[in-house]
Amino acid sequence: MATTPSFRDELRRVLTPFESATPLPRAAFTDPEFFELEQRTLFDNAWLPVAHVADLVRPGDWVRAPLLGEHVIILRDAGLEVSALSATCTHRGTLLVEGDDGHLETLCLTCPYHGFTYATDGTLLAAPGMEGRQRPPGLSRLRVEIQFGVVFVNRDPEARPFDTCWEGGPPWLSRAALWNLERSRRTDHEVNANWKVLVGNFQESHHFTRVHPGLEGKTPWSASASVIESEAWLGGTMELADGFETVSESGERQGRPFIAAVEDRRRVHDALVLPLWFTSLQPDYLLTYRLAPLAVDRTLVVAEIHVHPGALSPPVNLEDLFTFWDRTNAEDRAICELQQRGLSARRLATSCYTESEDGLHAFERIVAARCLAAPHEPGGIA
Repeated sequence: MATTPSFRDELRRVLTPFESATPLPRAAFTDPEFFELEQRTLFDNAWLPVAHVADLVRPGDWVRAPLLGEHVIILRDAGLEVSALSATCTHRGTLLVEGDDGHLETLCLTCPYHGFTYATDGTLLAAPGMEGRQRPPGLSRLRVEIQFGVVFVNRDPEARPFDTCWEGGPPWLSRAALWNLERSRRTDHEVNANWKVLVGNFQESHHFTRVHPGLEGKTPWSASASVIESEAWLGGTMELADGFETVSESGERQGRPFIAAVEDRRRVHDALVLPLWFTSLQPDYLLTYRLAPLAVDRTLVVAEIHVHPGALSPPVNLEDLFTFWDRTNAEDRAICELQQRGLSARRLATSCYTESEDGLHAFERIVAARCLAAPHEPGGIA
């Protein structure tokens, strides 16, 4: 169990220098107690990616935030701002909306139980039956920030602003022309694996030769390198093989304008923005992946492709990208689920990192350190 002294010792071994460190123990991927601990130590005061502004076009548009144990909606309010509100009535806790998305025609939220009504900023507008009584509060709000069209929320009112936590972000993103990108593709899928299995898969390219022959031919893993400069984000680069302009079925841009800076156009630049957002800057498009842990062995992945507006008009070909990444994402899903099945073996003891897994080690060090720092309490680490 995650609360035993031996488990704490295993976490400490993750913190040793890379040459001698051992990976996170099996229980870190399978134990519900450890999963609950992560909610408090890694997620409760973090900026979490939950939506995209492309899904919030009109005032009244809303989407449900995939936050474990929470009922929160992200909406375009009457003032055209993006807000995050609790979606439970303050009268008796009834859910105010059903489904994953919708539109508020009246620009207000009305409880289906007793008719309590709230404005899109959370203000209580009507409380039937409360005449002469102290009215309940309005809906609680979460902090919201937007980066490259992605909506982030933070449940901690005292947390540092996103810009501070971001620590400037990967320099290649700052150099790129990302301010006017358009989302051209969104695909959602659930992976039957712990969220850290997906992060580990993203943090190394050693698996390309066996899992992603299409990627290996265009960005060989032997020409990859980790970029470890911050605990806010962890990056990596991959060189484009000779004869290829980009990563796609054809390996050609096919009319898509560059978005990467001139000095970055012969590499792919990846970055994990901790804890749950992946970015992959290609010469002519930006991939992003939003993770949402749903259970200890189940993770929602929202994969999005963003392009220059000039790539949205014929005869520019985007299917060249969509086909490639649909297949590659399916390959990642399959291998992550296979790893999770292997991690379920009770006697498993993972033993080492390979030489190219320094980025994975950097991530697992952060997880181990934060969980070891948790106070000794029920669900903590003894």
